[in-house]
Amino acid sequence: MTGSPSLIGMWTLPHRVAAVATMLVHLAFSVVVVLGGFLAWFQPWVLWLHLPALAWGLAGQVRDLPCPLTTLENHSRRRGGWLPLTETGFIDHYFTGVLYPVSWKPWMPFLVLTVVLVSWAGLLIS
Repeated sequence: MTGSPSLIGMWTLPHRVAAVATMLVHLAFSVVVVLGGFLAWFQPWVLWLHLPALAWGLAGQVRDLPCPLTTLENHSRRRGGWLPLTETGFIDHYFTGVLYPVSWKPWMPFLVLTVVLVSWAGLLIS
């Protein structure tokens, strides 16, 4: 029968939707980590999201912590018939080589820290 969905497709679609939804949540989390201080200039309540997100982001840089969002996305991707993220995770899979050159990778944590400190300086000044 042409045109009818396969049984495999019916079972993989919910997992693929979950993988994409997890990726979008992870992207939003990353934006809050990096730009949350600037967002707080206009909406001060965002600081209450930014501080714990930043704490988790810093902890992940200092220690090799498994990210629950990466784990969830990889699980959903596998169940949906897709390959998992690269071994080094979400940032390397979606950002490195896409938003910035691979050669910048060692410097990106320092650039992100600089962006966060500038945003906090703006909060203190205002």
